[in-house]
Amino acid sequence: MKAFLSSKLFKVLFALGVIVIAIGSVMPGKQLPSSLPWDKALHFVGYFGLGFLARMGSDRRPAWLLMVACIVFSLAIEIAQMFIPNRGFEWQDLVANALGVVSGVLVGILGKKLLITHTKA
Repeated sequence: MKAFLSSKLFKVLFALGVIVIAIGSVMPGKQLPSSLPWDKALHFVGYFGLGFLARMGSDRRPAWLLMVACIVFSLAIEIAQMFIPNRGFEWQDLVANALGVVSGVLVGILGKKLLITHTKA
């Protein structure tokens, strides 16, 4: 159980999350599936996962720094979308991403505390 919950696993999952979000975010708009559920919810969920994995995979970096790094990544993606056909910068996407990151990091903090308490018992 301890090996499954190692920070190395979460680091790998975080890196994969960054890659998946980056690839999905730079696809031209016409290549996106047309039956996507509410766009902002997808932004929130994707960046929630990224924030959660960032917190769970990092033992030394403060939570605020992880939040800033993930939000800056989100901003860079939104700026890049200005140059992609049928995509564009949206402040609402950035807000949904930031709320997802903050929520994910906070849940990650709680998750780490619960795991530490559970493994000591």
